[in-house]
Amino acid sequence: GDTATITRIEHGVVSAKTNDDFDTERMKIALAGDSCDLIIGGIDIARISAGNILSDVPMQLRPKIKTTMKAQILVLDDLTVPIIRGSQVLMHMHCLDVPAVISNIISKLNKKDGSTISRPRVLTGGSNATVQIRLQERICLEKYSDCRSLGRFVLRRGGDTVAIGIIEDLEE
Repeated sequence: GDTATITRIEHGVVSAKTNDDFDTERMKIALAGDSCDLIIGGIDIARISAGNILSDVPMQLRPKIKTTMKAQILVLDDLTVPIIRGSQVLMHMHCLDVPAVISNIISKLNKKDGSTISRPRVLTGGSNATVQIRLQERICLEKYSDCRSLGRFVLRRGGDTVAIGIIEDLEE
């Protein structure tokens, strides 16, 4: 229900105001990549955290809040411990770090002839695979085909990056 007016301050900092808190020039839009300071009133602070998305679009157009996704991943070459079904990883997406599990390895691309291997048991360094990932908590997810910047992620384990990927599909 609150309305916010976006204003621009010198040096490229964008701020939002809900009242007459700032005496700055008003701006009609803020574009992706603009640095923003947002002042929001009337919301419990416990409900706001890094990774929240602020939007004012119809419900059917909003990104989905899910815990399971089908993803295409590329396992990095310097992987020391192979990835198997049930592997625990940390999914890093934008400013979020969410614990996750590789719940299923759906297929793997054969490097030699380009054929697809269904249900492989292990993913080693350099593998290109389709996997199902289950997150420990619900987060805002978007398919790569719908929004390229929101559809990318990195999988980490033990402080090392083990794979990079894109979201192919969202599952229940």
